[in-house]
Amino acid sequence: MSYQDNANKKRSSLAKASVEEQSTQNATPKESPSKKKAATRKPQKPNPEVAKSSKTKSSALSEHPKTSPNLFGDRQTTRMAAALPIWEASSILTQRKHLPWDNDLNGKLYYARDIGDGQGAIHFWVTENLEDERPATLAGAAALAVIDTFDIRAACMHLIYAAQMERPWEQELIIDDRQIEAYLGLKKRTDKNRQEKLALIEELAKQPCKITTFISWATQGKIKGFTVEEGRLWHLLGTHYHYQEDLFGNKELTNITFIFKAGLWAKYFLNEEGRGDRSAYCQQGNLPQAVLESVMSLWQHREGAARLMVWLLFKTQFNRHEPLNVQVVMEVAYGAEKVEQARTNSEYRKKLASTWDEDLLALHDRGWLIQFDPNTYLPEIQPPGFGRDDMQRPRGFFDKLLAAYLWITPSEDWIATSPESSQSSATLHTPQPNEVDSKLTGSRVKTLRQAKGWSQRKLAKLSGLSQGLISLIENEERSISSENEQILNRIFE
Repeated sequence: MSYQDNANKKRSSLAKASVEEQSTQNATPKESPSKKKAATRKPQKPNPEVAKSSKTKSSALSEHPKTSPNLFGDRQTTRMAAALPIWEASSILTQRKHLPWDNDLNGKLYYARDIGDGQGAIHFWVTENLEDERPATLAGAAALAVIDTFDIRAACMHLIYAAQMERPWEQELIIDDRQIEAYLGLKKRTDKNRQEKLALIEELAKQPCKITTFISWATQGKIKGFTVEEGRLWHLLGTHYHYQEDLFGNKELTNITFIFKAGLWAKYFLNEEGRGDRSAYCQQGNLPQAVLESVMSLWQHREGAARLMVWLLFKTQFNRHEPLNVQVVMEVAYGAEKVEQARTNSEYRKKLASTWDEDLLALHDRGWLIQFDPNTYLPEIQPPGFGRDDMQRPRGFFDKLLAAYLWITPSEDWIATSPESSQSSATLHTPQPNEVDSKLTGSRVKTLRQAKGWSQRKLAKLSGLSQGLISLIENEERSISSENEQILNRIFE
């Protein structure tokens, strides 16, 4: 039975309720659906006319539901779950249509990431429905319309949810606008009034709840494989609106409190206890508050840089010493279609290269450490201010740029200030200029082949490997055996 068939047969069930809080009662988080069937009410933005005519006063700040502990305190960094499902969901929110979406057997639009040479997979769908416990996922234009609305800044909320490590599949996360405002650096924003900030926070907080997932995880090492039925990534259990009434009885929205709960997948990927007894696959990394604030400030005028920050946050958790291929990083920042367009259009090529240079400078200015591989990323194609003195680029620079390698690593301060950083498996490694990983990867094969101007068919003829295998290798769908690696290295020499 296919993953899609499993996903259609199995769905998680968590009831949702949104309560509008008034002074006549204290709003409290609703009980777990297994314990109590709460009266449900669709979350809705307050109607000013209703608020104006109401005779009851809005709740005081002291009556707000007790929120979960603050993430950062006096630190710059907190711990965050960094497993593959969390990374891929971040990519959905940031890269949107740039990802390879496809239709499943039921015609629903989905994005999938294979695991363990195709032995398992993570599938994602989208829904517009935030109320129903079993939301219908969308197909075609309806799904693309939802994906189009995803805001890069919503990935910041997704990361904040992933930083709640205390049995999140059982416990609720209660978070209010004041905490979110502090995490995202919105307190510093003077271009938005209070009502505009509340509307923005509410929209960003809800977007990660529009993603559903089904996971079939292959056995890895001593951790046995498992299957997680399709369900929401994050459940919105409640939205509490708090009002302030003036002397004339007019009500104004002053605060919002949200109640979230992770889906069933969290038991396998946000479970520190399960990692100890090998019943869960839990990887941890660091979430610097500076990254959240940078994404919030850069997303509009430096969208590629903001997108890269979220991607690098995960990429550098697993392997900081491996250099990054420029073409791969560009495709994350701008999409493969734009990179390919730049290959054939000289004006677009210059524009994209300038955008790339400016985005690297933006990353550098916000604390990311950037080092260029001296063998492939020569000074003549480096951004002005790093290595290139002449504003004129050399002939054929773009192909050289796509084949180049560099390191982009987090600031040491972000690691040093994280809680329990000494126990973290993700220790900082500052690469040396000549420290290029010799292991051949699929993206490296593609880059080397294109740099020589070869088609997959020609490479297949030269190497003796099938064209189909080369295609699978370049798409990271097949690993490279040691024997084939030796063959390919010899061909590319």
